[in-house]
Amino acid sequence: MAILQTLGVASCLGGPMRSCGYAAEMLHDEFDRQKPEQKRLQLQWHMVYPESHGSKEEKLFGLNQSISRFTQYCTEQNQPFLVIGGDHSCALGTWGGVLNGLEQPSKLGLIWLDAHMDAHTFATSPSGNIHGMPLAALLGRADKKLATMYPGSGFIKPENLILIGVRSYENEEYNLLKRAAVEIVFADRINELAPVLIKAIDKLSLSCQAIGISIDLDFIDPEDAPGVETPAQDGIKAGELIEALSLINRHPKVCGLEISEFNPEKDSKNKTLHLMKDIIEAFYGETL
Repeated sequence: MAILQTLGVASCLGGPMRSCGYAAEMLHDEFDRQKPEQKRLQLQWHMVYPESHGSKEEKLFGLNQSISRFTQYCTEQNQPFLVIGGDHSCALGTWGGVLNGLEQPSKLGLIWLDAHMDAHTFATSPSGNIHGMPLAALLGRADKKLATMYPGSGFIKPENLILIGVRSYENEEYNLLKRAAVEIVFADRINELAPVLIKAIDKLSLSCQAIGISIDLDFIDPEDAPGVETPAQDGIKAGELIEALSLINRHPKVCGLEISEFNPEKDSKNKTLHLMKDIIEAFYGETL
């Protein structure tokens, strides 16, 4: 059974709540409860924690530096990886590190499964929460304050970024993505997820050396995933996501999977926690 290098980010510094920092530890325990005959993959866990001193911005920069070192190393070693946030500001480190590790950073593709656009800057964000800003930084559109938290030495080309499942956003971030000509697939245009995801993979495979998949759990409908930071109605059904990921199981171009924004305080009977485990097994698990 293959070992999957897994990074747990025990932080919620970029969001409005504190409890999403427990996601990785809870998921670690969930996998540990499995009986040997039930296991479809083995996770090799690593954990990162924010520093106890300094400003929020300084703590986030240090945290994203640690995340980026992990994903850079995996990328250089051609090892697939899994990152479990925290809030979605961890994407600054996850994909910044992959960009640092690629011989041709311009050939990174990123599929962003999210109810939100996450493309604000401090100049446009109504909340000032950094979990709503990572795509602005990854595209090289950050303001000075946001740029100080980004550990990447390169940026994602707009044509190599595809957002899927969007249904809650502000005009300012939409305008940023529209000016960059980023492809956005809105949730109300998706009849079935599987062909949409496969089409995105196929498109990026033509020009990209590596493809990342970043999943904000609020991509999924709150009925199936209640335990998220910022739920949005009319999302994708959990079963559709599991089916779609199963169809691209261990796709050779996908370098890593990131999952974020789990809030255990809002979960019901560990429904969302169990779903996180199902998501990981659907993509990385050995087929039964």
